[in-house]
Amino acid sequence: MPRRPEAVSYTAVLRRDGVLRAFAAAIIGRLSYAMISLALLLTIQDATGSYAAAGSALGGYALASFLMPLKSRLIDRLGAASVLPWLSAGLALSLTAAAGLATAGHTAPGLYVALAVGAGLCAPPLGPSMRAIWAAATPEPEARRRAYSLDGVVEEVLFAVGPLAVGVIVQLISSPAALVATAVLNLSGTLALVTSPLSRRHGRPHLAEAAATRWTGPLSQRGFIVMLVVLLGVGLGGGPLEVAVLARAEAADRSAAVGYLLASLSVGSAVGGLLWGRLIHRHRPRRHFLALVAVSAVLSVALVPTTNLVAVAVLLFVVGLAGSPLMVTAYLTADMLVPVEQQREASTWVNTTVNLGVAFGAATAGLLVDHDGAAVAFAAGAAVYAVTLLVIAGVGGRLRGGAA
Repeated sequence: MPRRPEAVSYTAVLRRDGVLRAFAAAIIGRLSYAMISLALLLTIQDATGSYAAAGSALGGYALASFLMPLKSRLIDRLGAASVLPWLSAGLALSLTAAAGLATAGHTAPGLYVALAVGAGLCAPPLGPSMRAIWAAATPEPEARRRAYSLDGVVEEVLFAVGPLAVGVIVQLISSPAALVATAVLNLSGTLALVTSPLSRRHGRPHLAEAAATRWTGPLSQRGFIVMLVVLLGVGLGGGPLEVAVLARAEAADRSAAVGYLLASLSVGSAVGGLLWGRLIHRHRPRRHFLALVAVSAVLSVALVPTTNLVAVAVLLFVVGLAGSPLMVTAYLTADMLVPVEQQREASTWVNTTVNLGVAFGAATAGLLVDHDGAAVAFAAGAAVYAVTLLVIAGVGGRLRGGAA
């Protein structure tokens, strides 16, 4: 993959007209998503005294969030300014109401679960909306790869900073205050994003195109369906990591070490994203998916017998190197496979599919760890990656587009 001297730098991408303002607004709003799970968990557990209630609320929020592709389609049809502020207002209202109930001392779990579900139903698709702006602002493949890589790296950083921010607010004030801060960040970031010049220019509805679009949207593209199957495998393969790493740390009688172990995974993903974005290469989705999933599979196998936690951290860092490049490849491939008016929804399907796979992979890993230990969970992830490699080898040739 040779470098070219004319490669677009990260700085040059950020200096494009209006990009920095839109990206800064998206960062503010997306920070709330890095905070919301922990803020909900702490607030509801403190209020009800029940981990079961807090877990049910988080599950309801996560399940409702899987409607994100439909919200993205609504934005494509009605425009960002007509949809995003209302969704964010609904999220902020739900979170503020939950914080108010907790402050008032209400202990009924059902109310908190209902409000968490309401928050999930209203959560605005800020990541896909920002990627739609990136796509419009970076029509050249090299610039778009840089933009998506930068976006992925920042998201990794946000999900490292978010829980820390919640912890600080809880220590200084209270857990309901962290929930209110989450609501404020989401609403202020969303409003700043939709009022930015780039969003006003590129967030308009695609009414004419929508009229001719099938109700299945990007799911009518066969190559896109193939990619979603691959991404489901990626999520299922990576889902066991967090649970298995916690179990391995506890087996070494160092459960507190799970923080730095998972941090090494995030740091690896951030580094991988930056390096991937700096490479100039022809976009060959099948080869890229094969290489990146193969790395994940091999490293998952290497984790099976590894009990030394320093070695585990190193292996997780290398696993992470493939994380952001996988997502960047998926976003670029989605742009290539679907028409431009469906790119926001397609980007949302990418995230939703991976998250769904991770959720099921983590749940399955929990059962495996309880019965057989961390090694079996790591092996199960490696096995899923191996099956995913077979899928890519068999039908990955359909990951070629021309619709966009």
